Amino acid sequence: MDTDCWAAIVAAGAQSEREAVRARLAEVPFGYPERQRVLQRARGLVEGCRRRAGERSLLDLFLQEFGLSNEEGIALMCISEALLRIPDDDTAEALIAEKLATANWAGHLGQSDSLFLNASTWALMLTGSAIGLGDDVTGDVGGWLKRLTGRIGESVARAAMSRTVRILGGEFVLARTIEEALARAGTRRPFSFDMLGEGARTFDDAAHYAAAYRHAIGTVGSAGLGAMAGISVKLSALHPRYQPLQRERVLRELGDTLLDLARDAAAHEVSLTIDAEEAERLELSLLLFDRLASDHALKSWDGLGIAVQAYSKRAPAVIDYLDGLHRSIPVRLVKGAYWDTEIKRAQVEGLAGYPVYTRKPSTDVAYLACAAKLLRSRSLVPQFATHNAHTVAAVLELAAGPGKAYEFQRLHGMGELLYDEARRRFENLPPVRVYAPVGAHKDLLAYLVRRLLENGANSSFVNRFLDDKVSLAEVVRDPVATVAGYHGAPHPRIPLPRDLLRPVCVNSRGLDLGNRGEVDALRCAAGAWREPLRGDDSAVDVDAAAHRAATAFPAWEATPAAARRACLDKLADAIEADRSRFVALLAKEAGRTLADAVAEVREAADFCRYYGAQCERLFSAGETLPGPTGEANTLELHGRGIFACISPWNFPLAIFTGQVAAALAAGNTVVAKPAPQTPAIATVAAELMHAAGIPEDAVRLVLGGPDVGAALVAHEAIAGVAFTGSTATAKRIQRSLAAKDGPVAVLIAETGGQNAMIVDSTALPEQVTDDVIASAFRSAGQRCSSLRVLYVQADIAEKLLAMIAGAMDTLAIGDPADSATDIGPVIDQAALAKLQRHVESMRGRILHQCPVPTRLDGPYIGPTLIEVDSIADLDAEHFGPILHVARFAADQLGTVLTDIRNAGYGLTLGVHSRIHRRAHEVMATVKAGNTYVNRDMIGAVVGVQPFGGEGLSGTGPKAGGPHYLLRFAVERTVTWNTVATGGNAELLSLEP
Repeated sequence: MDTDCWAAIVAAGAQSEREAVRARLAEVPFGYPERQRVLQRARGLVEGCRRRAGERSLLDLFLQEFGLSNEEGIALMCISEALLRIPDDDTAEALIAEKLATANWAGHLGQSDSLFLNASTWALMLTGSAIGLGDDVTGDVGGWLKRLTGRIGESVARAAMSRTVRILGGEFVLARTIEEALARAGTRRPFSFDMLGEGARTFDDAAHYAAAYRHAIGTVGSAGLGAMAGISVKLSALHPRYQPLQRERVLRELGDTLLDLARDAAAHEVSLTIDAEEAERLELSLLLFDRLASDHALKSWDGLGIAVQAYSKRAPAVIDYLDGLHRSIPVRLVKGAYWDTEIKRAQVEGLAGYPVYTRKPSTDVAYLACAAKLLRSRSLVPQFATHNAHTVAAVLELAAGPGKAYEFQRLHGMGELLYDEARRRFENLPPVRVYAPVGAHKDLLAYLVRRLLENGANSSFVNRFLDDKVSLAEVVRDPVATVAGYHGAPHPRIPLPRDLLRPVCVNSRGLDLGNRGEVDALRCAAGAWREPLRGDDSAVDVDAAAHRAATAFPAWEATPAAARRACLDKLADAIEADRSRFVALLAKEAGRTLADAVAEVREAADFCRYYGAQCERLFSAGETLPGPTGEANTLELHGRGIFACISPWNFPLAIFTGQVAAALAAGNTVVAKPAPQTPAIATVAAELMHAAGIPEDAVRLVLGGPDVGAALVAHEAIAGVAFTGSTATAKRIQRSLAAKDGPVAVLIAETGGQNAMIVDSTALPEQVTDDVIASAFRSAGQRCSSLRVLYVQADIAEKLLAMIAGAMDTLAIGDPADSATDIGPVIDQAALAKLQRHVESMRGRILHQCPVPTRLDGPYIGPTLIEVDSIADLDAEHFGPILHVARFAADQLGTVLTDIRNAGYGLTLGVHSRIHRRAHEVMATVKAGNTYVNRDMIGAVVGVQPFGGEGLSGTGPKAGGPHYLLRFAVERTVTWNTVATGGNAELLSLEP
């Protein structure tokens, strides 16, 4: 793809939302008369559909009755998403019972015209009521269901729900196989077959999906349907690492596979459409599409198509790029299927803005602008995918008169009545192609339901247009007038990622991994740093450092809180400005990969800003307390004195900076000792602290090993210790502090953990795999929060563990300075030897281990999966890319939780389950500082997920939380007798 083309696409994405929306408004070629004509036609369409309400599809009826804006609709969708993949009856019954017992089914009784829906509602009402009235849902729900069926043996509720879900699945999914799909589709209307749901997690998955696509192309081609049938291809199904940092690898490994499929499709005269995916993958998709479009063997083929998402600010520039390829390209214009995912990702990654519009009417306007651009294009073939009556009417208006051929598209099971009514009313309605998922319900339904949940908010046209209780004016609105009314402004309740933590502080700046220019610029800047690493200073004088810090304490403690905050804010800015330097140092000294290094720089900056804000809130003025008249009582916070901050090598910038920033914010001075493995990072960070206005003697750095740390802890001047590291070292510090004469020093300790994750049979295997790989192996497993023991329900263990092992094989082990590396080295040879001894001791229980490439020189160990019976088999935390897995039967969960609790740790805990009651049961038994439900277990964000454990995992309070600074402070109460020099003026002045 031409560099200038990509630059134009990037520039479009960099626009503010207001700028982008205003540009789209200007591109919609409608004056007032045209807009009124569109509104009239759209209202007529809706009125016509409402008069034919008896012809609605089951899916339309379902969405109208239950929708996604009430508890009942959400409950049914949750059951549909999970039920068919659950292999064991007890868990299936528990899921059904929980979801049905909390909803009001009686309110839907008799409300639908569908006999099936009314009968289902009766069954749901009776089942839900019986559960709610006859049993405690937090108790033995499965037992109640078994008692309900008595001698029958099989749960009636489970059987009924399975049948209901399969019927609904038939509305979502056209057929199980491509042969069945062709037979059901017939030859009267055009189809595009979507063969898959989830993307590949393993190379075996990718090969299987490629074979499925190849078979579908051959089967459709043999049917001789020509333009009446095509195949939609999901690129993330063809490569398990379809991610921007794997760019060269993906282009090399996936490119040939995709080219073979395209040539096969061309030979069979079957159209092939590249489906749209998440925003960060856009460049990859376009690069691969460009390769297909420029292939000599495909030059004369007009069946190569691509989907474009109108909710993306980059969509118009993408259309311009496609038109510039000067070949006939079918372009499927959709509004977009990952909206909430894109919003969250931008917030989590700290991007400058959102890649999508934050208001639905803005997306509607963008769709019309893109539609107009497609209809004006030189060589593109427009395909308009929509279920919105106004959009249909608007496209017809845009395409009025002689012009190019185009078509509409709809999803199988949805929109049939809308388009049938349009065909009755408009003679010029073009063909309507059906986008039809094909595959087993258990494989596709979870994916399709999540797509529907993403786009099925109660503002959705699909949910409301057949509802007589919703006025026509509300259902059919002119998006141009709506957007003009708010002047293109973004949604007021969706702040920019930078403002996510306001009013407390601003969010740190991240890196857009989907922007090749931004990533390459950081790589080049980091590669330019040739800073020599600094060794330990054997002549360090702990006593001199403590003396200087003691001397500086009175002045720093007296510095106003606002001034201390200003220094910390300046420090945060400096850390972000020096990001490339720290990325280079983190790779060289700590083995951090690019993504992990960027995240660590962000965390360090977040600590500074967050603690600065807390400092100003807590330390600016005392808190006024109640008391008798004539007296003023105030509670004040002050620094304790000198803090020893002892930080680890695994987060050598973030934890080092966080400890020191917290101590300084509370008015203390600091003697900081970083880990001996990472002295250069700490040295540069300390230099930035001094440059930010923090006095040199307020932060003194001492380098060295355990002996230096022991001397620092034992020093008489130390008023407190902030420590992150092993539990054994924390206990030694605790004993050392207790043995000192003089004032009692405080200890704030964050230590390790045997962190566990519980996965039951309701969990989605692909989601679990992603989260396990991240939790266990990111940072080479060298995080205190890393997953150490994975408990998997035995019913799904074989399939899940095979998927995890396959996903492990996709990880790139290599030089952390290479942006494509997933797994770097462990910290040093001593750590490697310890891990190797543990693996060797488990030699007969190793399920899978990734080989280390022979070209690598250093302390590398491949990710390893080891089976154990229980967490009790482990006598220590093994700090590296080693994951232990244990299986449990559904009725053994209580024993599993007891074993985890008895291990004594309490740092992080993961739960993957669609049953909320089960997640609460796990949390109630296993006391962990940070619990993560249905997501990975790492990457706690300052001010969002305060981090710290209990038991053997630390003392608290939590780092990055609102109570952390209190432990660094002393409290003093001041009482003034305000009437000591006269009468009580306040009391005497009260009105009678």
